Amino acid sequence: MIENKQDLVEYISEDQRVQPTAHNPIARLLGGKIVKLKLHLRKCEYHHNVRQTLWHKVMYYYHLFRLRSISTSYCSEIPINVFGKGLVIWHAERIIVNSASKVGDYCSLSSGVVIAQAHDGCPTIGNHVELMLDSKVLGDINVADHVRIGANAMVIKSIGESNTTWAGTPARKINDKGTVETPIPVARPNN
Repeated sequence: MIENKQDLVEYISEDQRVQPTAHNPIARLLGGKIVKLKLHLRKCEYHHNVRQTLWHKVMYYYHLFRLRSISTSYCSEIPINVFGKGLVIWHAERIIVNSASKVGDYCSLSSGVVIAQAHDGCPTIGNHVELMLDSKVLGDINVADHVRIGANAMVIKSIGESNTTWAGTPARKINDKGTVETPIPVARPNN
């Protein structure tokens, strides 16, 4: 959760570092809509969580308006204070996330992902989890770290095994190959 300016800078830099670059040179130069969506998401989280002055309240509503307008253009609902740092959005269309859900660091989302409430509970998803095209995670369940959830999979029971891939409706383990951890760059000494 972003609680200070240092957290904001860290979250934004990690989000930008892991986001794939656009093929179009103009989109690459300007950042593209997905990069802007994540930027407004993080700034909205920061101003919402700090909220000490009138300035933070005004900036919160500004970034919330921008976040919602970009999300709406993709037919998506991406709430604040759900995702950890290093969020990757491959395709932002039709992503629906419940605001009571919790998702760890370096999560990867594709088009049509649903992370939603079922039976009065919301999911908790670990770090380095990939949610492929049209996958769904529903209810009061936990998903372990380094899990890949395949296209069109529906997860309705907790996944406790790390480094696994799940697919089907309802989701079943199909192999023991999970996700690869996103490398964190090592700081080099200044010469």
